[in-house]
Amino acid sequence: MLIEGKVPRLEVIAADAGYKLNFIEHVEANGWRVEIAQKPEGSRGFVPEKNRWPVERSFGWFNFRRRLFRDVEKSVESSEAMLQLAFISIIINRLAK
Repeated sequence: MLIEGKVPRLEVIAADAGYKLNFIEHVEANGWRVEIAQKPEGSRGFVPEKNRWPVERSFGWFNFRRRLFRDVEKSVESSEAMLQLAFISIIINRLAK
């Protein structure tokens, strides 16, 4: 897995119902816990899921970074570096305000 050894404090991975099958088995084999966010039973329509908004907000910020709009990188390492640069830029811009 790409994140093994890179994030020593990682204990819990939050995911939605689309990751129930193979992902959980692979992640738990590495010693991490997975929390699957689901709608409460009997609910209809839109229901905000726990811990989902930070991820969606972050993806929204990527829309303002032209290079991240589409995945054009040739390697995973290059793509990861572009994501890190985007977040560094976002943080610096927020500190400068």
